Amino acid sequence: MSDERRRFFRIEDIVGLKTQVIEKQDLEKKIDSFWNDQHQFSMRNEFNYKLDQHKADLQHIKTKMPELGRYLSVLQEQLDLLTNKLLSEDDEFITRETEVNISAQGISFTSDEQVNAGDIVELNLLLLPSQQKIVVFAKVMKCQQDDKNTKNFNISLDFEHIHDADQELLVKHVHGKQLRSLGAARFEENS
Repeated sequence: MSDERRRFFRIEDIVGLKTQVIEKQDLEKKIDSFWNDQHQFSMRNEFNYKLDQHKADLQHIKTKMPELGRYLSVLQEQLDLLTNKLLSEDDEFITRETEVNISAQGISFTSDEQVNAGDIVELNLLLLPSQQKIVVFAKVMKCQQDDKNTKNFNISLDFEHIHDADQELLVKHVHGKQLRSLGAARFEENS
């Protein structure tokens, strides 16, 4: 396990998931398109990522120039409405709910489809309940027959190609789920 993978927490989760093995002859073209022709929702994730990086700046503006701060907040809300409308019309993103173990660097799950170690897989991820969408290209690290059901395979993937904004979105998703889980555990303890 690399040092990079150890930096990210892993959680058990349910996500929308669709996988597609990329044929070697198509890989270069797909990766090039991934980095140069972002999906609408990837642009939205990038937009939010940049906004998060400047939250302190906006807060400073709101303190020093309240009118400008309010105006910038209204513009941000309008952009959110516009991008939500665009995203709601994206019918190509189809997934099915799947139990996974996920981090910002990789994912593992059980599937009835066998893949080969070293294959590159395109993943459509739908984070729940936020409905945020991510496309990532991952390398198959392991595919083993499931001990409980010999028709299924336990698959582990490392994210090879992921936009920074999408990785940050996964970090926040995992962190949020951890906090909710800890909060629920403390509530049960005190009950």
